[in-house]
Amino acid sequence: MKYRILISIILATACWQSRAQDNLVSDTPVPDAPTPQSRYDFRFSFAAIDDATVYSNLQAPIPQVLNQVLLEPSFTLRYQRWSLSSSVVGLADTYTDTATQLRVKEAYAGLSAGDFDFTLGRRIVRWGTGYAFTAAGVLDPPRDPTNPTDRLSLNEGRDMIKADWVHGPHAMSLAWSTAALAPAQSNLHDTTAFRYNVLVHGFDTSLIAGHDRGSDTFSGLTFTRVLGEAWELHGEAAWREHEAILLGGKYTTTSGVTFIGEFFTPPNIPYYRDATVFPLVGRQHYAFLRAGKTRLRELPGWKQWDLAASVVANLNDRSCTAIFDTERRFGNRFSSYLHLEIPAGRATSEYGSTPYSAASSMGVRFQL
Repeated sequence: MKYRILISIILATACWQSRAQDNLVSDTPVPDAPTPQSRYDFRFSFAAIDDATVYSNLQAPIPQVLNQVLLEPSFTLRYQRWSLSSSVVGLADTYTDTATQLRVKEAYAGLSAGDFDFTLGRRIVRWGTGYAFTAAGVLDPPRDPTNPTDRLSLNEGRDMIKADWVHGPHAMSLAWSTAALAPAQSNLHDTTAFRYNVLVHGFDTSLIAGHDRGSDTFSGLTFTRVLGEAWELHGEAAWREHEAILLGGKYTTTSGVTFIGEFFTPPNIPYYRDATVFPLVGRQHYAFLRAGKTRLRELPGWKQWDLAASVVANLNDRSCTAIFDTERRFGNRFSSYLHLEIPAGRATSEYGSTPYSAASSMGVRFQL
């Protein structure tokens, strides 16, 4: 009798607990279904710059002040596998007279299909690994060692048809670029180029080959290697009539100061030669050094400042240009900056022949 009563109590308790759990589950709110993502992705940005450059001790009968106003709207629209992107710069400058121009930096359409990406239009492509120079960046915008960051954002892309294939560690790119819309003084040709990129034992390596219509065939090799958390090494080698070599490195200290150094030796041929270099002087050798820090100190009034100093030198004629850059941010939209260039060297040297003793650029930038 006692056992029957005990069994009845156990069964009743079990039934009560089961009903309580059912009620708890029914009272628990059901999470909402995830909101479906939009098939459209639209992004827009806008930048405005007012830049004034003052040339000191001019040795030519030209104005001492150049004022430039730049407006740069950009947008990117993505719809499923399709994309459309554009970036233009409206430039108004006052120098010998007032002139306006519109530069189309990029304007291209893209399609993604599995492992393939296709691009048609004008696009900025960077295959070179160099900071101030490039030997193998056959489709890259021209490098300016005294302004490697393109501080006014005036670099324009190449007009091309490009196909990219990425699968695992392998990436291939095939591009054909036309020079039909390029400026006459740019010395560009219709270019067919191929690039194969792969990571080998920690080296991000690329093999490049191609041909310029009416000119020569070229080939190149680039690599980047990161060592620990502070060091990065990069290099390029190219063959275009003769060899061109670039070796460089970057080191970042624990306090955030970054040092960049590069050595570059191109052959003296029209593709690499600067307009100020005499055609018969032979192979040139260049060096570039830069030290800079963003957010000088993590303290109010200091972390809005960026500071950098660099020098680019022609080791053959022993001429150089020293460059100083400083920038101060005001919130998330406004910033002001100072860019200073001081050339030095003999009057017949590459940098010493610059027709001024210093160029000081001051500007205000607005970004949206």
